[in-house]
Amino acid sequence: MNAIPTFAGPPLVGLNLHLLNDPVGLFTRAQRRYGDLVELDLGAAGPLYGVFHPDGVKQVLLRGRRTHRALLRELLGGGLFTSPSGEDWLRRRRLSQPVFTQDRLSRMLPLLLRSVDETVHRRWRPGLRVDAAAEMKRLTVAMMVDATFGPDTGVDRALARRALGYLLPYVDQQLFTLLTPPRSWPTLRNRHFRAARSALRGIIAEAVRERRAGGTDEPTFLNGLLEGRSATGGPEFTDEELVDEVLSIFIAGTETTGTALTWALHLLSTHPAAADALRAEVAARIGTRTPTPDDLSRLHWPRAIVQEAVRLYPPAWALRRVMDEPLELGGATVPAGSPLIVSSYVTHRHPGLWTDPEDFVPSRWLPSAPEPPRFAYFPFGAGAHQCAGKMFALLQGELLLTRLAQEFTTLPTTRAPVRTSATIALSPVPTPELLLVAAPIREEECL
Repeated sequence: MNAIPTFAGPPLVGLNLHLLNDPVGLFTRAQRRYGDLVELDLGAAGPLYGVFHPDGVKQVLLRGRRTHRALLRELLGGGLFTSPSGEDWLRRRRLSQPVFTQDRLSRMLPLLLRSVDETVHRRWRPGLRVDAAAEMKRLTVAMMVDATFGPDTGVDRALARRALGYLLPYVDQQLFTLLTPPRSWPTLRNRHFRAARSALRGIIAEAVRERRAGGTDEPTFLNGLLEGRSATGGPEFTDEELVDEVLSIFIAGTETTGTALTWALHLLSTHPAAADALRAEVAARIGTRTPTPDDLSRLHWPRAIVQEAVRLYPPAWALRRVMDEPLELGGATVPAGSPLIVSSYVTHRHPGLWTDPEDFVPSRWLPSAPEPPRFAYFPFGAGAHQCAGKMFALLQGELLLTRLAQEFTTLPTTRAPVRTSATIALSPVPTPELLLVAAPIREEECL
């Protein structure tokens, strides 16, 4: 039996300070120095095992249990995103299945187009310098609100957007800042958080009551959750559970998707050849018309760009699990019950798995390209706990990039290096600023 190499730190403290300050760098160094299975010394807290090879990732994600969700449940309630593995999670997952069907997502396209066109056609203008992160956060919040409630409801969208915009940074702070005042203290931030959470839960509860009183057939997330009982034959969500689930969808979908789209815009602006390929395909296959689901299915470059962006900067950049049986990998054994971490960021840049792993190469996702090894690519997780909104996130990205290519070229305003900040998602620091250059598709470009 092979010994597992140890990445050691100082006594008692171990690598905890590195884990807090630069977890992405820590996991990357661990894999590069010690290989695909590493014991990370966390001092008095005990070891954490890093698993970076697809064979090990497969075992961890298919057989491991999700844990350590107590803080998220306290902050956000007991939705699917915040629930640990178990019977309650499984029930919620089954009831949530109707939310993300391909048919529902296709019928949802007009709702998403409304938000995208509000940004691209009315909010943006030639010569404008935009904060990519702020714009994508605003857009994804708007898309999430419209996709959840639909256009024909009395929901206060502006209040929902403001409340959600406050919740996201607060949750990040609570999860990833070492020293924060106790949540019970009446600080300004804590009071604002409680007010925002209360307002958003109230908005959701009112929408639930409205839908129960007189349902519609709109393809919204809320209607999908209400349809869960008929799809599974089991007990439906209670009103309180519905509020938890909608809030869970908001938090899980907005932060990660907004960050992924920010990276996609940044990478597109700094790689003009990819931008040209995107524009040429959109011009040839759609031209200037409003895209339909069939149109999007015939485009390859929008999805390839999003897929490559989330390869380099994956939303689910690190996932923690516990296995009830030993993990066997490369002749070594990790004891049952040990805490395990897999990092898509590290595995996606593994030099033994990818050609030019550090480079932005969206063509690797075109239909003619070979597929990567299974479990070498898992930007949205994998297995039972794979992000249920994966296809929705890809659809949002494809739609935005298609509309963008019809109207603008984006240029970076600075060549300053952009690094990552690891919170719920991998955020770019400093936030990329983009210059919008008018480049509407011309009739002669369309075939």
